Amino acid sequence: MEKNNSSAAIQGQTDDIISRAKVTKRIAVAAVFVGVGLVLSYINVFAYFTIAGSKINPYAHLINGMMGVLIGLSLACMTALSIAILRYVLQIGSILAFPGGISGAVVTGTVSYILRKKASKYVDLAALTDPIGTVFIGGTLADFFLPLTGVPSFEGIIFWWGLFSLSCVPGSIAGYLILKVLRKAGIRWEDFY
Repeated sequence: MEKNNSSAAIQGQTDDIISRAKVTKRIAVAAVFVGVGLVLSYINVFAYFTIAGSKINPYAHLINGMMGVLIGLSLACMTALSIAILRYVLQIGSILAFPGGISGAVVTGTVSYILRKKASKYVDLAALTDPIGTVFIGGTLADFFLPLTGVPSFEGIIFWWGLFSLSCVPGSIAGYLILKVLRKAGIRWEDFY
């Protein structure tokens, strides 16, 4: 009986070490992608001019889609927040990076969580859901941050939805395609959980 207890204790310690290692790996990936997002922001040609107070950055949504799938909801949101803060402070992003990026990460992370539980073979498709959060949630919030007509309006919301779509649709598609390439290279979301 003592042998069973000690082997169960060893197994519990091993499981704890593996769990901690996976969390550490997810945090490290988040940190790396904050840096990648910042570097990609500098090479983004749209980062250097403003359209109605917004700076288009498809790379942010590429990273949102990938992070929501690979490392999950909370760290994807932290990655989006970190990139938005750095872009804003370094003046290569606008205040609209906050509602756009974070809302896209929330939706992508939530959908990937649900798919992990219900249909794990489709988790990569969650990267394509970034526009739902970015356009409809982030775009709506944008009209409250920077209303075009002085007060939030339906026309303003439609304008922001269109502008945010220009950024997040190509970015989320690129993120999904990169996830497929990574899967073929042997890097999958399963490696982080």
